[in-house]
Amino acid sequence: MVLKKSVLFLGLVAQACSSSPEINKQDSVENSVATGKNLYTLNCSSCHGADGKLGLSGAKDLTQSVLSDKQRLDIITNGKNAMPSMKEALGSTQNIQSVADYVKSLKK
Repeated sequence: MVLKKSVLFLGLVAQACSSSPEINKQDSVENSVATGKNLYTLNCSSCHGADGKLGLSGAKDLTQSVLSDKQRLDIITNGKNAMPSMKEALGSTQNIQSVADYVKSLKK
């Protein structure tokens, strides 16, 4: 009986430990999106709008984007057409990734 309880307990501990990286990954993405939203509001919303649909100065409607993650990162980093590079304004590759994560979340 004690052996069965020990095995059950160890199984539950193993399951909890194995699921924590997924939870941490989810928390990490949520934190990135929250950071990205703040950076987006400060640096991007004047042309793209708070909801991504404004379109001033030829800015694209971000809710309709079909860009891959790599393309999104490239455009934020280097700019395209009338959009300037945001590398200096955002200051780090992590901030660029956070904005890209937030922009991706605008897509409906």
